[in-house]
Amino acid sequence: MKESDNFKEYITAFEARLDHVIINDISPELYCRKYLAHLLKHKKYYLSIYADVLQKVIRHGVQDKANIVLVDFGAGNGLLGLFGKFCGFKKVFVNDIDEKFVHAARRLAEQLEIKMDGYIPGDINAVKAHFKNEAPDAVAGTDVIEHIYSLEEFFACIQQMNQLMITVFTTASNPANFLKVNSLKKLQLKDELEGGTPDDDVLFGETALQPFIKIREAIIRKYSSGLNDVIVKELAKATRGKNELDIAGAVKEFSVSGKMPLPPTDTNTCNPISGSWTERILSLEEYARIYNAFGFSIQFYNGFYNVYDGGIKKYLKKMLNTAIAIAGNTIAPYIVIVGCPINRQIKLRNDSIPALK
Repeated sequence: MKESDNFKEYITAFEARLDHVIINDISPELYCRKYLAHLLKHKKYYLSIYADVLQKVIRHGVQDKANIVLVDFGAGNGLLGLFGKFCGFKKVFVNDIDEKFVHAARRLAEQLEIKMDGYIPGDINAVKAHFKNEAPDAVAGTDVIEHIYSLEEFFACIQQMNQLMITVFTTASNPANFLKVNSLKKLQLKDELEGGTPDDDVLFGETALQPFIKIREAIIRKYSSGLNDVIVKELAKATRGKNELDIAGAVKEFSVSGKMPLPPTDTNTCNPISGSWTERILSLEEYARIYNAFGFSIQFYNGFYNVYDGGIKKYLKKMLNTAIAIAGNTIAPYIVIVGCPINRQIKLRNDSIPALK
C-alpha cells in the first residue's frame, strides 16, 4: 500500500473544513439537517470509518486512487464520497434513493469547496443508467446494504456495470453479535407492530410511520377488496418483508390458487412502500451465497467502537476494540463486507474474518 493511500492522514484537514459547515444552509428538510448534525457531532469517528472503507477499496483493487471512479451509494449527505474526493480519487459520484439528500450533498460539497463528478438520485438501476459510457471501478457505502430491498437485483446491476467491481459496505446488522442482534430484532418488531415517531431516535425521519403490518393490510385491500378481514390479516402476516409490488403479486396468486404464502420465520421486516428493510439481519453465509452467485468473492472485517468522544465510556470502548482482536465479530459493533471478482484472490489480513466460499 502506497504511503499516499493512508487515508487517515487526511482526516485532520477534512475535519477543519467540516468545522465551517453551516448546517441550516444544507437543506430545507429537517431530516437532512438532523442527520448531518449527528455525523458532524461524531465526525472523527465517522471519518475514521470512511478512511477504513476507502483503504479497503484500494487494498482489494488493482488500481491506485488516482485512477478509480467511485460511487458513494446510499450516500445520505455524501460525506463518504466527499472525503474520497478530498483524498484524491479520480472521480466520485454521490447517489441516494432520496432526492432531498442528493440535493443536500450538493450543497454540502459547495460549502466544502469540493467539486464532485456527479449526483445520482435513485436506486442501483439509476446508477446503472447513469454510467452508459464509463463504468465505476468501486461502489462503497455505510449503513446501507442492510436496507437494500433485493440484494440479488443490486448485484445483478453491479455485475452488469462492471464484472471487476470492488464493493465495500459497512453494516451494524452484525449477525454474530448477540447483543446487537437482540436489539435489532426488538426494533424490527416495533416497526412491524407499533410503527414509530421522530421522537424514537435522532436519525428517525420527519414523519410518524404506521406499523408495517397495517400498511400491508391496506395494500392487500387495495388489490383485492373482496377479501374478508381474517384473510387480509393472514396475508399481511405472510407477506412480511415484501414491497407493494410483491404484495400485489401474492394477493393475485392467492386469488387464483387460494394458496397462502409461507410466512417468514425470522423477524426481518421492510417498509412496504419503499421496500427499505429495518436493519435486515442476514447470516454471513447468506451474504456469501448472494455475492458468489453474481461472480464476486466476499471478505468480512470487524468494525471498531467510537473512542473519540469524551467521557468515561471511551475507556471501555478502547478495551472492547482491543478485545475484538481476540473475540472477533461476536463483539464488533459493525462489520465491513468487501466484494471483488471471484477469480481474484483476496489476501487475508489480521483484522479480517475468514472468507466464506
